[in-house]
Amino acid sequence: MSSQTRRAVLATLTSAGLAGCVTSADSEPPSEDELSDQCPTSLDLDVEWPRDIYTRSVEGFVTRYEAVSEFVRTYEEAYLVEEYTETQFHSVGFSVELDQTPNKLADGFHVTVSSAGAGGVSDYLEMQAFEIGPDGIPKDGHGINLDERAVPNDPEYMSVDEIEDQRLKEVLKSAADSGYEQFKTSPTARYEELIENLPPNASLSSRRRVAYFEVNGTPVLLVIDMLGGNSIDGISVGPVQYYVTEYVIRRTSEENESPRDGTVVECRLPERM
Repeated sequence: MSSQTRRAVLATLTSAGLAGCVTSADSEPPSEDELSDQCPTSLDLDVEWPRDIYTRSVEGFVTRYEAVSEFVRTYEEAYLVEEYTETQFHSVGFSVELDQTPNKLADGFHVTVSSAGAGGVSDYLEMQAFEIGPDGIPKDGHGINLDERAVPNDPEYMSVDEIEDQRLKEVLKSAADSGYEQFKTSPTARYEELIENLPPNASLSSRRRVAYFEVNGTPVLLVIDMLGGNSIDGISVGPVQYYVTEYVIRRTSEENESPRDGTVVECRLPERM
């Protein structure tokens, strides 16, 4: 921070009545009963949370202002990456900016940020396996768009023993036992070869294949969808409010909600001497 900016911040703090010492009540750790009933909790976002937010000098207070600002920007970026990364094939990034100077609020800081993001989704395969009834339709569709018109008149059943890929074999067996199983994977050479060797009536569209398997006497339908291969642009998030103390971090995207009533995203118990 430049000397001019630092002087401006000091002036702001002075006008707000914060130029003196932080009260001893602010620096005293709360009891466990005073903390959220969700404490301790962590989203494991690997962002270092400042432990000592308050110091007694004005210069030290400005240093903590900087630390809390940087922490919230870093934390919000990690939070959004986690939220928008639906699979390992998603790649997103965010730029997070402060909407206002952090405000001292009760025993913590109120910080408001807005974010912009972009990214992409690489090609991948989603494989869903269903136990099917006599009509060839999945017993538990899980939202799959498949009806009698999409079912071959005389589907060719393959034995699960013909599958060399151990992961896919376990998925088919699990579907036979529980009714449904799925996984996502990169379109590696072995899966491309599997798709190429499916029966001729296995094609429903350019990006969807189906195959029928016999798994220890249970008929199982495998639906292979080829997904991804597109960009994710123009993601806008915010304003988002944070309430940060040494022990609790709350987050809300509701404009009319107090940040002190936001969702607890982090909470830690006071350190014991």
